[in-house]
Amino acid sequence: MNRADHDLAFLLRYENIAWYEDGRVRILDRRIYPIRTEFVTCTRHEEVAQAIADMVTQSGGPYTAAAMGMALAAHECRGRPEAQQLAYLERAAHTLSHARPTTVAKMAVCTQSCLDAARAALAAGASDATDAVFTRALEDVNRKYERIERTGAYLAAQFPDGGTVMTQCFGETVIGMMLRACRAQNKQVRFLCPETRPFFQGARLTASCICDMGFDVTVITDNMPAYAMGQKKVAVFTSAADVITMDGHVVNKVGTFQIALAAQYWG
Repeated sequence: MNRADHDLAFLLRYENIAWYEDGRVRILDRRIYPIRTEFVTCTRHEEVAQAIADMVTQSGGPYTAAAMGMALAAHECRGRPEAQQLAYLERAAHTLSHARPTTVAKMAVCTQSCLDAARAALAAGASDATDAVFTRALEDVNRKYERIERTGAYLAAQFPDGGTVMTQCFGETVIGMMLRACRAQNKQVRFLCPETRPFFQGARLTASCICDMGFDVTVITDNMPAYAMGQKKVAVFTSAADVITMDGHVVNKVGTFQIALAAQYWG
């Protein structure tokens, strides 16, 4: 498999998001990164669900964690009769996908894909579906990266060379892909990142990704965006989004609204 996470920041490499290996899932603790680089290690899929609920990983991280949690669940029930393994994995899929109430529908897509891989492996005679589930989890995240690479290239094309961009929250893979596209286009862009309370994803995660990938970045407090937009001549404002509706409305944390108003004011 040609991995789509090449040349991205540390935070966006698959192994540094969530990774299953030898009966354990390790998840980078984004609550403290980059002050400290530490991983939470889970030996049961319920622990993965709890880590997701506790915001150990944020933005797109929970989806990868849930998929890797399914690989761990497959390891837990390996060797049992096929019907028992499937029943166990169905319960695990529900536990993992419902770990965080705001993302249930999209998380269920990830866990269902892993469940389908397990079902196919067991139907083919395997007594242990762990490898099949892990492979599917890795393929799914890689396909997501490949898809978002197109989004990143489109977004980078909107940035004026030498311009200033403000980006809110942590857009995960989109951040990495737009920076990689800027680098490929030899486009110099400066970034402003509001800190993004309550978990400071902008100050810690977005800013560290931008810095890792060699771009100028300045963290500002959450009460500065309107002033900074005018004084720093921000050309483009981008935001992460929990949901984007079919008619173009962006749904995100409450603090994004005031920046959208400021962006409208400053054109």
